[in-house]
Amino acid sequence: GSMVRLPNKRSDPGYYDTVVNPIDIMKIQQKLKTDEYDTMEDLKADFELMVSNTKLYYKRGSPEYRDAQELENLLGKAVGSVMAGEDPSQTLGDREDSDLGEFLEELFGAIMTAADSTEPSRLLNIVFQLLPSRKRYPEYYEHISDPMDLKTVAEKIQKGEYKEIPELEKDLQLIFSNARSFNEPGSQIYKDAGVLSKLAKSRTADCVASLVARQARGSRSSRRQSRQVYSQGIAALQYEDSESESDEDSDLEDMDGSTDPMWKLYSAVRNFTTERGVEIAEVFLSLPSKRELPDYYQTITQPISLNQIRRKIRNGEYPTLQHLGEDLEIMFNNCKTYNRQDSKLWKDGNKLQKFFNTKLEELLEGGDEISAPATPAPAPEKMDVEVKKSSPKDPKDQLKKKLKILFNSIYHWA
Repeated sequence: GSMVRLPNKRSDPGYYDTVVNPIDIMKIQQKLKTDEYDTMEDLKADFELMVSNTKLYYKRGSPEYRDAQELENLLGKAVGSVMAGEDPSQTLGDREDSDLGEFLEELFGAIMTAADSTEPSRLLNIVFQLLPSRKRYPEYYEHISDPMDLKTVAEKIQKGEYKEIPELEKDLQLIFSNARSFNEPGSQIYKDAGVLSKLAKSRTADCVASLVARQARGSRSSRRQSRQVYSQGIAALQYEDSESESDEDSDLEDMDGSTDPMWKLYSAVRNFTTERGVEIAEVFLSLPSKRELPDYYQTITQPISLNQIRRKIRNGEYPTLQHLGEDLEIMFNNCKTYNRQDSKLWKDGNKLQKFFNTKLEELLEGGDEISAPATPAPAPEKMDVEVKKSSPKDPKDQLKKKLKILFNSIYHWA
């Protein structure tokens, strides 16, 4: 094809009028032999140039354009495989596998684009993208024996681990059945899981039938080539442990001896331990991740965390002890509103709330009512952060080996 060897200048002069920097696989091979690539990015950049040249000159929908688009979708995955020490040929697969990949993306895309029928701007997939934090919801992992999320599914699509469309549907159905098993019937998540489960089943049947028909015709991939590929973006999502603010708690010791009633109340709640000596306030330090639990922010109108309350104390934003108490009350009520009554979080929140109310009354009765802003606690000292040393660079011969592996896999594919 045009990517293996450039068009002849005599028979196709228009190509060289359109393309400023022509390059093909043969030229890349020559540059590889003469050690002109210093990094993997350099080699990847030439393959990307080759792809963009092909898409620039050939018409959308032509075999050349489709081949370039297919390689464009696979290139990043191939480079990732090589750098991870894996065989990129498994990622690229045979050309015949491209049909399966297309239909896997189509099924995954159907889930990613499904919206609420009564509120079209609300996509149903958001809450299923990432599993809940183990720290915040340990009972989820006690109840669910086989956790699964859309990020894991997307990673498996990217790595070519699904050999059949029903394998993908099985993982999708696992996500939705887990959601319905853990959440109460009638909840929004339960309802959304039911809608997506039905959609996955119907679209799987459509995709399987279409794939069989195409393979029977023996035709090359030609449909929906311009569709959006969702798996790449979802696979790249990072798990958030909802601890973005926890570093602000580093100087807690400075307020333990404080005589200020606001710091006394905050410290008592923060350091509360159960009769078994277990600290249960840590999950209240920061708010849930908006990506992990987007519905939290739809349910809770006044989200607030211990670290936010702590900042407000330091900044003198509470006129009286009662004003501080109001925010703590909101925080505990938020917890009990969002979480199920039989959950560990609800029970911990309820236990802390009872302790807080007792402590607040104790401070007020002891004459600790104040009308002036609390004295800010000392500013936290900067803590040394242990930085992991980066691993030494691979020797040049290791780089050459990886460059050749990537080239050979793409040459074989083309």
